[in-house]
Amino acid sequence: MSIDLPKIQVNCENKDMEQVINYIQQYWKQLIVKSPPFTKEQLFYLPYPYVVPGGVFQQLFYWDSYFTILGLKVSKLHNLARGIVDVFLYEMDIYGIIPNSSETAHLSRSQPPFLSSMIKEVLYGDYEWLRCAYQKAKREYEYVWMDPNTHYHAATGLNKYYDNLEKMLKVKGEAYLHFDKLYIPSQFWQERTEAESGWDYTGRFHRECGYFIPVDLNSLLYKYEIDFSDFAFILGYEDEARSWKQQASRRKKLMDNYLWNNTLGMYLDFNFMNQKQYIYPSLATFFPLWAGVASSEQAERVKNKTPIFLHQGGMVTSSYHTGFQWDSPNGWAPLQWIVIDGLRKYGFKKESFEIANRWISLCTNMFRQYGKLYEKYNVVDFNINTTGRYPLQEGFGWTNAIYNKIAVDVLDCKIE
Repeated sequence: MSIDLPKIQVNCENKDMEQVINYIQQYWKQLIVKSPPFTKEQLFYLPYPYVVPGGVFQQLFYWDSYFTILGLKVSKLHNLARGIVDVFLYEMDIYGIIPNSSETAHLSRSQPPFLSSMIKEVLYGDYEWLRCAYQKAKREYEYVWMDPNTHYHAATGLNKYYDNLEKMLKVKGEAYLHFDKLYIPSQFWQERTEAESGWDYTGRFHRECGYFIPVDLNSLLYKYEIDFSDFAFILGYEDEARSWKQQASRRKKLMDNYLWNNTLGMYLDFNFMNQKQYIYPSLATFFPLWAGVASSEQAERVKNKTPIFLHQGGMVTSSYHTGFQWDSPNGWAPLQWIVIDGLRKYGFKKESFEIANRWISLCTNMFRQYGKLYEKYNVVDFNINTTGRYPLQEGFGWTNAIYNKIAVDVLDCKIE
């Protein structure tokens, strides 16, 4: 679709970075789409333009969009950023869930919940808009993530991922329909549940994601509770604000009990079937820093684990090489930002700068070679020879966005 892009002036010490940012500014045209006025080829109608990742991914994705919005704001596309959040609020109204993507087959699951963070990014002081957005975000929290039949695990008081397969029985072309309706293999449900985590796939969940209490999910829900407290205070709902802070405090205590490993000095996912933490070092351990749930001591100890993951091109997703794309040697833009921003929030500027510089160097070097940005990179070998279940995709929405965000917020590029 046609869209007028703001003209920007870029000033970086590294002139190659200037070239990349100017490329990104123009590339938004290829990623901004408007849905058809009806469901077509398994994509359902959405009322406002949105940004897709690129390559084979021509849907609106949930957690991608938070990171995309960060970059759109740097590119001065503020109305588009707000419109994407309005799309998610529309989805809550129509479907009662913000689905994995705008594909009908994905209506049975969501993705890592970033709605409250997106609302904060596009608030722009509009408190009447906030009043409506806050109510819809509370519905997502309560009816999706706190549903005891799906995402809330009462025994721990924490949350898990889930895919509601029953919603997919009648979706044309779903693999589910190839199975006997009386017997759906457990592993198929586990794989779909892992897809809700966004980390599809990784050895982190031992192929049993539905049995785990994940560190990142509960960090995100802690941030919801803190954000909701802020929203309620702004809107004059003081009792609600206090209640949300109490809920966040309760979640922190439970996370310390189930997810913090004091011996190793890091956060780990908890398997509620065998009542054990799964020792699998991954960048999920940095989410509590980004969300603000970690104490100063916990943050210091997590920061000390940075060398486990740091390579020439940035932070590797996990310390294990499994062949899955959310493991070594792959690095992903959104996780670089979670780590960088989390470390900065606790005052670890040296470490955050080092990670930012290495990641931007990798992206910039590959851009010089190929003239493109990619979905993921090999941070270990400093190239694009990544592992994955499909060919490496070009584009790429969240990579472009996080390049913008890091360049401006951490590496002192100026955009006017």
